[in-house]
Amino acid sequence: MMMQVLKERWRHLAPRERMILSIGGAVVLGCVLFLALIDPLLTKMDTLERKTLRKQKERSELTLLAAEYAAKQARLAQREQRLPPAESNFSLLAFMEEAATSAQLRDRIVGMQPQQPTTVQGYQETAVDLRLDGVELPQLLALLVVLEQAPYDVQVRHIQIKPKYDNPVNLDASLRIVTYVKV
Repeated sequence: MMMQVLKERWRHLAPRERMILSIGGAVVLGCVLFLALIDPLLTKMDTLERKTLRKQKERSELTLLAAEYAAKQARLAQREQRLPPAESNFSLLAFMEEAATSAQLRDRIVGMQPQQPTTVQGYQETAVDLRLDGVELPQLLALLVVLEQAPYDVQVRHIQIKPKYDNPVNLDASLRIVTYVKV
């Protein structure tokens, strides 16, 4: 019944009014189609594009992390090759005495104190605190060169150098030398 009433009204409209209503109906239908279909698709495409950019950035970061991880693994493997074997009788204290003797510093040693070994992440750290009194800079550098050229990985963790007040050429030095053994 309602359709008949609308058809009757349509027939009574002038051609210009029919054209205006047809165009208006087409505009409304176009707006409804845009809001119902096209706008959600555009929004979804925009969201997917943002996600794609984010994933590409994450992928590049992951690639950088993988390269960094591989470099650190290679460095760790290189370091582990220089570690003394667990069954070896390597003594950091004895090595330090030999190093001081070869650098002609044995008579300048005021104190050489081994520290309690600590185990961290599968490695046992052995440390020795070395105190030198009245040493000259070339002698101290010679000791550092001997430590650098050690057959095993020996590191200077801490070094403190103070000039003597009465003779600034002579230095007081405190060093903490460490080495690691895989357990």
